[in-house]
Amino acid sequence: MDCPMFVDYTRDCLDKIGFLPQDTFYYCQSDKHKECPFFKTLNNIGFHCDCVKKCVAYKNFGISDFDNFVKIANRYCLSSNNVNCARFKVRQSGEVVPEDLLPDGSRIKA
Repeated sequence: MDCPMFVDYTRDCLDKIGFLPQDTFYYCQSDKHKECPFFKTLNNIGFHCDCVKKCVAYKNFGISDFDNFVKIANRYCLSSNNVNCARFKVRQSGEVVPEDLLPDGSRIKA
């Protein structure tokens, strides 16, 4: 079953997320769309960290390795495990969150 946001080979989610992550086509054309963090966020499915919609890493990381992005986003951003997110911890401490810091503590590679 295709993603309901994948209509006539057009990704309706693109209007809302503002960019097109690479390597996502197979998510759009299968039941894997149910794992897609963008599908979950845009359809308000399950738990969401309060920071998801304003998280720079969420957008930047989605551009690189989408499978890894799905894994990390579902582990931290879209679960109650968000309290273990490196970005969340830095934000909670009152410090400025580095833009390249990912939820698992690694950095975005340029």
